[in-house]
Amino acid sequence: MNKLKLVCLAFCLCLPQAWAMGEKAYFSGKTMGTTYSVQADLTNVELTAKRLQKRVETELAEVNQSLSVFIEDSEIAQVNRFTSKVPIMLSKQLHDVLEIAQQVSLQTDGALDITLGPVIEFWGFGVKPRDLQQKDRGQLEVARSKTGMDGFVLSANTLEKLTPSLMINPSAVAKGYGVDRVAQLLDQAGVNHYLIEIGGEIVTKGHPELDRPWRVAITRPERLSLQYQQIISVNNMALATSGSYVNYIESQGRTLSHIIDPSTGMPIRNSVVSTTVLHRQCAVADAFATAFMVLNSNRSIEIANQLGLAVMLIEQNEQGFKTHFSDAMYPYLLNHSDRLNGV
Repeated sequence: MNKLKLVCLAFCLCLPQAWAMGEKAYFSGKTMGTTYSVQADLTNVELTAKRLQKRVETELAEVNQSLSVFIEDSEIAQVNRFTSKVPIMLSKQLHDVLEIAQQVSLQTDGALDITLGPVIEFWGFGVKPRDLQQKDRGQLEVARSKTGMDGFVLSANTLEKLTPSLMINPSAVAKGYGVDRVAQLLDQAGVNHYLIEIGGEIVTKGHPELDRPWRVAITRPERLSLQYQQIISVNNMALATSGSYVNYIESQGRTLSHIIDPSTGMPIRNSVVSTTVLHRQCAVADAFATAFMVLNSNRSIEIANQLGLAVMLIEQNEQGFKTHFSDAMYPYLLNHSDRLNGV
């Protein structure tokens, strides 16, 4: 793909629901190498749906221009080409994303590493054409030597590269950040009820119907599956899902995930196949969802409980799928009896 291919790929389906409030608007389009959609109640809002969509697409274009490694003249591409240790001035978009990534990396034993650009390129999930036939372990180690979250220092509005060849790939946070920026735009426009989605990452506000929360179906972690594994009630929250079952390659009889373990430089090989995280900020949820794909389920749930994060993990074993929940996730689950009664 020659478009922005984000690390966190998931298929979350919003259940169809009737709107019982004012003027509804629905529009969608393409962004960040995937698609976006917006559902909003425009009652008492001065903007028309058409004008609102234009503003949303302008906002997303600005985010993409800052964060996409697939745009040659993007801000992050220019930062990656910069090899001096002189501090680089950053936009608010890029600074926000790097700050979130640093924090989540610290909170997850380094499982999130946005400096894996050279390793991502080695495995063929980056900008350059994939060619695993000419690769060997030595080349992988050379790529790994150019990575590390301690390779840059972030200040109030600048970045200093301690490792001159450092290549930052903010994809694990960028999609969620784009959702957050669109949510801010709708808030400023006076929209009180909405659902925003970019490639499966979601932010909600208000209600789709009076006194009823938004509901999101997390599909079974199988490629192209439309069967849902769990329905989650999401009210004034963001949701991000990451999985290893959508973006992968087959090489020499092995399945190679697009998610890389920073501790080895290898595509992840564990039993966790899907992670879902709820948070007030979609960018933060996005970052944690990626990190929890790298860690084992016990450690992820332990961290989630320590931080009070609402997290759902799905493991796959010989018996099928097994779901794990952090303590904070239970209030958001739509239980089986509710489903049967159509609640």
